[in-house]
Amino acid sequence: MADKVKTIGQYFTPRSVADFMINLGNKGITAKVLEPCAGKGIFLDVLWKKGFRNVTAYEIDSSLPNKSHIKIEYRDFLSTNIQEKFDMIIGNPPYVRWKNIPVEVHEKLRSGSYWQNKINGLSDLLYAFIYLCIDKLEENGELIFITPIFWTQTLHAAKLRQYMCEKGDLEVHITFNEMRIFKEVSTSALIFKYVKKKTGKPVKIVHVWSKDKLTKKTLDKVTELLQRLEKGEDYIKEDYFEAYLHPQFRNGKPWKPLSPNIFTMLTTIEDTCREFSPTITVEINNKPLNLPLSKLLEGEDLEELGIYKNTCKQVRFARKPYYVVLERSEPELTNFFEKDLSKIGGKLENETERYVRLGDIAEIGNGMVSGLDRAFQVTNPNKFTEKEKETFISVIKAFSLEQYYFKNATPYIFINEVENEEDLKREYPNIYRHLLRYRDKLEKRYNYDRDIPWWHWVFPRNQKLMENNHEKIFTPCKERIDTKAYTRFVYVKGPYYATQDVTVIVKKPYFKEDTKYLLALLNSNVIFTWIKYKGLTRGGVVEFSERPLSRIPIRLIDWDNPLEADIHERIVRLVEKNLQIHQTKLCKESIEKYIRNLYGLAL
Repeated sequence: MADKVKTIGQYFTPRSVADFMINLGNKGITAKVLEPCAGKGIFLDVLWKKGFRNVTAYEIDSSLPNKSHIKIEYRDFLSTNIQEKFDMIIGNPPYVRWKNIPVEVHEKLRSGSYWQNKINGLSDLLYAFIYLCIDKLEENGELIFITPIFWTQTLHAAKLRQYMCEKGDLEVHITFNEMRIFKEVSTSALIFKYVKKKTGKPVKIVHVWSKDKLTKKTLDKVTELLQRLEKGEDYIKEDYFEAYLHPQFRNGKPWKPLSPNIFTMLTTIEDTCREFSPTITVEINNKPLNLPLSKLLEGEDLEELGIYKNTCKQVRFARKPYYVVLERSEPELTNFFEKDLSKIGGKLENETERYVRLGDIAEIGNGMVSGLDRAFQVTNPNKFTEKEKETFISVIKAFSLEQYYFKNATPYIFINEVENEEDLKREYPNIYRHLLRYRDKLEKRYNYDRDIPWWHWVFPRNQKLMENNHEKIFTPCKERIDTKAYTRFVYVKGPYYATQDVTVIVKKPYFKEDTKYLLALLNSNVIFTWIKYKGLTRGGVVEFSERPLSRIPIRLIDWDNPLEADIHERIVRLVEKNLQIHQTKLCKESIEKYIRNLYGLAL
């Protein structure tokens, strides 16, 4: 069983869930139905009992018993004829990471012309099932699946989400937090209904914020909430259930639905960072051009707004490439999306403008990789000579980070400057003996396809960023936020380094704002809320690598406004007090008040 879970994603659906999902369909019993991954026939048995007879079913594992009256064809669904069309497709598709997909399936996805530009080495087997199912749907056909939620948010599935947006609309999106649904796995599950037709109607969203076992009583409540949304209720919050209408997702960006009040708050945060955008100077055709920083677009912005690169000019600002739109290119928006945004208090983005981000005003880098931390950590510095101690670097680990400050640093051996083993043995004998104990493991480290000496760190990335900047901000590269209402951004001043469990943020010198002001923004409840709903999260853990951090909206100061300049100085002084006393709660209320004011939020 364990092997099948790993290689073909075999998780069997409870009967109550299959019954609930079939009831989501709007097709009559004469509809042509497909179950692409039939398993033991649970969906098929429920379909049969509801009167469906025109059902096609595929299953790759012929050893499974068929517990239904419907015939199962034991073959690989991904090899079936794309021309075969269905009114409804329903099931629990496999989810298997690329590295665990069987070799024969790998080859099929690599070599088949259909899969080109759809599947790559970062794809999950689930993606292939969704692609093929969409193409097998008749116009106005329905796809109803239960899956993990990860594909709706990860970068690797952006192309799939874009494809779905182009071909049709979501009708229902139900998340179950980390409820226990399958015996074999604990994951955040999603049930969705997708219709192969562009209607512009809002998506019915239901969140079940519980970690209990999923029961029929819970599913009955979800059915009731969906019916109430259908009848016109905009927002419902009862116990651990939340339900609301949401505009259709427009593109491949992460699908993270937001309730109306959260949507309004996050829109205000981003709009404020767009409004307070400084004027900067770039060169186009060797001529200076003054324009707001918010007019400099990144490749991701162009994709989101439907702007072609050949209508833009590439420029550089603060050592970073951007695009400036030379010709107007209108993105396609449905009438409903425009109407719905105004209805819930939001605003449409200026088509060639975006909010100012952390990636604009700071360099962001992941920590260095030793490949075997315990080999380079020093527990007793007294065993080494003074010359050897000069090779030590002070490393701040994620476990040592508190909000605003760090508790301690750990000495690490860093001797990458020594290229010859005989020199290492002669000049640094104690370091040599220390590392020699780990030689076998050091030689087996992943070396990024480079031939490196066994006593070297394998990838000292961003070493210069940390060495050349005395003042910086550290944060854990992953942070669990489902059990706490804060993140940890830490002020670091001095010759300190980070390893791979920590990400480094260095403010660019082009901006007048103090690093400690930036630190206050990142630690604020305002930014925590934005991260919670729009950051890169999975299973209650937010990822703080370069890309997701770079998207955080940053409110820059209007330096021509004396009141804002004064607020900046007050925030900096309060942060300095936090750093002195290592007590963040004392100044928190005052800092939060100033920041909410700057971001245009009610106090």
